[in-house]
Amino acid sequence: MENKPNILFVGDYNRRDYLDLLLKSKDGFNFFFLEFASKKEITNHYHKAYGKCIFWKDYRDAFDLLEKIKPAKVLFLYIEAYNHVALNIACKNIGIPTFHLEHGLRADYLPHLSAGKNTVPAPSLQARLLNFLTILREFRPRLKTRLFLLNSIRRFPVADAKIMKEFIEVRSKYNFFGTAVRIKSQKRQPVYCISFSEKIFRTHQIYDILPDQQKVFYIGIPYFDRFAGVVPATPARAVLLIDQPLAEHGLLNWTKNQKKRFIHDLSRVCSRHRFKLYVKPHPRQDVSLWQQSHQAVELINDEQLLQLAPSIPFVLGFYSTLLMPFAAFPHTAVVTYENHPIGRIDVSKSFIEAGVAHPVYSMQDLEWALQHIEQLHQKQLPNKAKFTEEWMYKFDGKAGERLRDILLSDKL
Repeated sequence: MENKPNILFVGDYNRRDYLDLLLKSKDGFNFFFLEFASKKEITNHYHKAYGKCIFWKDYRDAFDLLEKIKPAKVLFLYIEAYNHVALNIACKNIGIPTFHLEHGLRADYLPHLSAGKNTVPAPSLQARLLNFLTILREFRPRLKTRLFLLNSIRRFPVADAKIMKEFIEVRSKYNFFGTAVRIKSQKRQPVYCISFSEKIFRTHQIYDILPDQQKVFYIGIPYFDRFAGVVPATPARAVLLIDQPLAEHGLLNWTKNQKKRFIHDLSRVCSRHRFKLYVKPHPRQDVSLWQQSHQAVELINDEQLLQLAPSIPFVLGFYSTLLMPFAAFPHTAVVTYENHPIGRIDVSKSFIEAGVAHPVYSMQDLEWALQHIEQLHQKQLPNKAKFTEEWMYKFDGKAGERLRDILLSDKL
């Protein structure tokens, strides 16, 4: 490989949007991607445009991995699984800087609602059978991945081994927030955080129980550099829904049947008022629920979203990072749907309180909003600049460059 610094990126590199955080950095580094036990877990080969993937199973322990890869820095999208924490501890032992790289809004309602409990619905019999077959097929890679963890613990100093064992015991029983409130040791936390903005970091700081003196860099949102040059065009008679996989993950008590009802009702409202409905699905979403709809709905991808952005006057969403550029655009009105099966909760309160989104709690509320788009737009317009500054840091198309400069710095 070229004589460039090696960067180890730890996180789900099947997600194209996560990889595109590195768009402005990819020519300056040799990137290595790590998250899975074997190649069979890879569902998207987009990472090849950025670097090379490696696997836990191919290394004896965390120190062996670091010795062979020789990363100048390690970027974690999250430090939540056993091997993540083991790798972070090993980096701290030998002086390799570790970073948590922000990858989206954290839902600040989750710690209070979940109370540390698992919110994922129980899998079906078919899902359990498929999982069992996967375990059998992946037995050897998973065994070697577990040996990676055990061998790493054996090489840790006594105090670090104790913390690692405690983390495993707690994490096996609780979700990440439940674990974070019980294990506050900085050994499981990064040396540095790279966050989109101060407001977003504050939620992460609370969720991850980060210390007040946590070292953090603000860069803006690299995902949205491509939106920075959007120029308003003639408004289309259209609604854009930025969807979320709430039913797939059982969040806020959503089920697939309830989502089907929502799809049916939303489609009918848009049709009744002669609005074209575009839907931007979440990468982890089951789009078949939309494809089964008999209403006029068009699913769009990232490229189509960018093309439509100048002419979309009305954006509907749940709690989503992708709402942010539309909340910042001078030509859009944003509405958030807050009537969830768990109850009427202002999940998107950060947008609502900033004055850049209007909450609706029923389809009747939504119909009113569709008839008063310009009124909502004029109400939100004066608040957009402050929202941009507080939540997006800068919307100047240079967030990716700021990330690159941090990775290039030899002072960290």
